[in-house]
Amino acid sequence: MARTRTISPFPKQFTDRQWGRYVKQARDLVEEDTSIQFRLGDLTLKMIKPKGPGINQGVFRILDRFAEEIGSNVNTLFHYRHIAMAWPPDQRAPGVPWSVHTAFAALPDRFEVIRHPPEGKERWTENLALSRAGRLPSHPLTKEERLDRVRTLVREDESATKVVEEMIRRPDVAQRVMSSPSNQRILYRAHHEQRQQAAAARFTAAHERDEDAVDETVEEVRQVRRREPAVDYQRASSEALELIGSGTAFLVDLQRMIPSLHVAEFTEREVRAVLDNHRRIRAALDWCDSALSTGDKSMDEELARILSEGDDQP
Repeated sequence: MARTRTISPFPKQFTDRQWGRYVKQARDLVEEDTSIQFRLGDLTLKMIKPKGPGINQGVFRILDRFAEEIGSNVNTLFHYRHIAMAWPPDQRAPGVPWSVHTAFAALPDRFEVIRHPPEGKERWTENLALSRAGRLPSHPLTKEERLDRVRTLVREDESATKVVEEMIRRPDVAQRVMSSPSNQRILYRAHHEQRQQAAAARFTAAHERDEDAVDETVEEVRQVRRREPAVDYQRASSEALELIGSGTAFLVDLQRMIPSLHVAEFTEREVRAVLDNHRRIRAALDWCDSALSTGDKSMDEELARILSEGDDQP
């Protein structure tokens, strides 16, 4: 087999000759390290020969004392033993690192796989081997590898919720998320479903109280549904969804608050302030309706005054 010429990827820092020399020295060290790990694993197999599953040979007790004698760790020796058992000497791939043998140890076709690197690759790396074995890379480098690791770590809904809550507190992240129309639609649909669930919960609670409350709650639900805009949330523009969402939230809030108002406790000034605020809201709604009907979004001086100051000064 012809030897592949090593070309320096950093020609300004290393010549091909220098780079090739460093690569060869490092590969020799990796091969030596792999050989030592296999030899230690083989040594434990020689000390305590495997006798099949379910047979207690006191392996841990022996290896624990052995590790203490040689200044090693019992779990490390167990790992070496396991990998050496998975790879008989005649099946080990020369020049392939210990980490790659470890990654493939559980594959039933490992003896064949390890001898055929991915297309376009000269040799297996640890990350490539882990990916081939269906596992996450130890050190994710690409964007997709990092995303895969995050998906794995937040697989449970509760964990994912906590991560999202933490991330959207970062202004730059929140802004990027909400700049996507598809994300806006997803969040609006979730909000819409949440409101429907809340209305259903109020209906159930009212049903448990008395029939009059049931009638009131049923009518509230009907009013919300009757006024719910008939739009395709998948295709609606983000601006339309935002307008609909703010208006619907305002309606729901009023229907929740008005029946429980203690109007008799309001001062005359508080009543004036609320009514003045509502007049501004009506003016803003008229402005929005006009803009939607005519396309004219300009604001005249009187409207600007009402929106900024109110038209009923105390």
